[in-house]
Amino acid sequence: MKTKLSTQTIEKSDFRPAKEILKPDIVVLSGIKELDNLLGGFKSGKLTYIDGYSSLIQKIPNQLCVNTYRSFQNDVVYIDGGMSADPYKIAQYAKKMELDQRNLLDHIHISRAFTVYQLTTQIQEMLEQAIKRYNPKTLIISRFPILYLDSDVESKEAKTLLRSNLQKIKELTKKYSKKGISIGYYLKFNNFKSNVYDN
Repeated sequence: MKTKLSTQTIEKSDFRPAKEILKPDIVVLSGIKELDNLLGGFKSGKLTYIDGYSSLIQKIPNQLCVNTYRSFQNDVVYIDGGMSADPYKIAQYAKKMELDQRNLLDHIHISRAFTVYQLTTQIQEMLEQAIKRYNPKTLIISRFPILYLDSDVESKEAKTLLRSNLQKIKELTKKYSKKGISIGYYLKFNNFKSNVYDN
């Protein structure tokens, strides 16, 4: 009995180097089980926006700072909009995880923005320099949309700045994703008005 054999052309693109298959994603966990199960952690080259009013959400930036260091012994760049970054709480969580608090805080680089113009300067002019200098695994931008609601800033200008800054963040994430930057993280607290996003 003869066995019929079928042949087909195998394209080069059908194959991937073994090292690419074995290379794991760079993932930082939030420390909140439900969120990590849903997202699979915060992955390299991905922008993640977290929105809500839960007190758990307010803990995420602190825990991301600690978990980045715990997993990779690497740096975090943290752009803080509206005074939400709290080094004391970060240190408390580090102590809970039995990590050296002082050493961990040396790996977290915080820049505070009090106005939308300061935030724009940090994103447009300073962020890429910080990425090159510290080679962070995690980028956190907290309370990102809030500053665009300043009553002294016209709505049209706020929308223009918002779009420009989002585009810059996307560009930098794409440009440096191969270096292992894992997060573009935007945290929205309450009292945010959705009309900022309207066309």
